[in-house]
Amino acid sequence: MTQSAIIAKLESLLAKGITTEAEVLYLIVEIRKLLEQQQAKKVYEYLTFHCDWAVHATLEGTTTQRILKLFDAASIHLKAGVELHELPGSLKMEIDRISKMRYFKEQLENFLQANGLPSLEMTRSDGWIHFVHLYARIVEDCPLVMTAKNDSASITSVTLKVELAKEPKQDDMWFMVRWIVQDKKGMVGEIYVLNSFSLSPHGRHDGTVPHDAS
Repeated sequence: MTQSAIIAKLESLLAKGITTEAEVLYLIVEIRKLLEQQQAKKVYEYLTFHCDWAVHATLEGTTTQRILKLFDAASIHLKAGVELHELPGSLKMEIDRISKMRYFKEQLENFLQANGLPSLEMTRSDGWIHFVHLYARIVEDCPLVMTAKNDSASITSVTLKVELAKEPKQDDMWFMVRWIVQDKKGMVGEIYVLNSFSLSPHGRHDGTVPHDAS
């Protein structure tokens, strides 16, 4: 399929609005094709990572190893009793941006804009957060796996879990994205992020709240 054909399909999808996991997966797969055809995978490293994560049962590539090393460094501090907000500056910033999927958001927005495509906010003001809860369901239980060559690492994998509130609070549906870290001894800790999206099509919510439960 040509680039122009892929872009036309994505434009139609985004203009209509993404409401299901199937539509998120279709978007991801088509974006992945464009990244390959445009030879832009290195330019959009985190967008590529998230596209790959959605279509693999496990993931252990170069970007995955970089992310896992950050979780490994954070895990050492958290096990020593350091609170999440007390992590060293650069490490705290990286864990925060990864766990909230900020890199994903920025690169997806830049990629859509570069290809003249509508943003996720075209049909609803909380389009990104609503997208995240659907995307998280797709990659749920698909672990990021530390490779054997990183034998000095204390962790073996990070697995994402999603939990929706049992019922909405007013017009907001809250959900938790849990990043579960498993170490070589089989012990687990987690960093979780709370989000909410509006049940009204044009509702608004753009906050995320990170926590750790190590």
